[in-house]
Amino acid sequence: MKNVVVSVLIALGLGSVGSAVAEQYQPAGFGENVLPYLEAAVESPALDDNTPVAAVYCQADVGADGLTRNVSCYEREGFRTLRDQVEEAMAGRRMIPAKIDGKPVPVRMVFRVVYADRSGQPPVMLLPNLGHMQGDFGYQYSAPQERLDDTNWYGLYRRDTRSSGQPFFSDEGELTRVLAWVTESGRVVTAHGLETHSGYKRDARAVEKALESSRFIPGMANGEAKRMRYVAVLHYPQ
Repeated sequence: MKNVVVSVLIALGLGSVGSAVAEQYQPAGFGENVLPYLEAAVESPALDDNTPVAAVYCQADVGADGLTRNVSCYEREGFRTLRDQVEEAMAGRRMIPAKIDGKPVPVRMVFRVVYADRSGQPPVMLLPNLGHMQGDFGYQYSAPQERLDDTNWYGLYRRDTRSSGQPFFSDEGELTRVLAWVTESGRVVTAHGLETHSGYKRDARAVEKALESSRFIPGMANGEAKRMRYVAVLHYPQ
């Protein structure tokens, strides 16, 4: 009789509780107060017909308490004052923490702040992604978020005392970029190098291996988990 019951459970896809019940994910978000604070704290850039848009790309640790830490921002069009003001304004902000099955967890989140002087577009937008997959999911999708309560690629990378790369983009020094695909369950299925200087090939291989052991809050679009690209970035200050 026991064997019959087990066979029925397997046929129904209920071979174990762990495989039958999927985790429920909620990515970290901005909440109601962050954008108004940003608009008040940051001076809007001078835009014109030649440069109607300015974007600042950022990364921050969002704790289980919702507070932002280790904020780093990057800007590639010469709006350095804007970048510095955004970075300062986003430090220590209280956000909506990421959750797994309703329990808050710390994550590393990427986001961008877009300033525009275009008809039909808000003057300031705060978006939970860097825009890599905007063509696939629209501009409001949430990019995969690296879990800091579990194995994370940068922590694994820095275990080696020879590892000198700093996380996220910078206009200082060389870059290493590794592309990964994050599944709907927050697992990495493939990772391979996109860009690396000849002196840092070891780093690219280390990051690939670390990503394969990492866990994420999966990317979200329209409230559903989606398979998305994730780009791990290191820079090397001079």
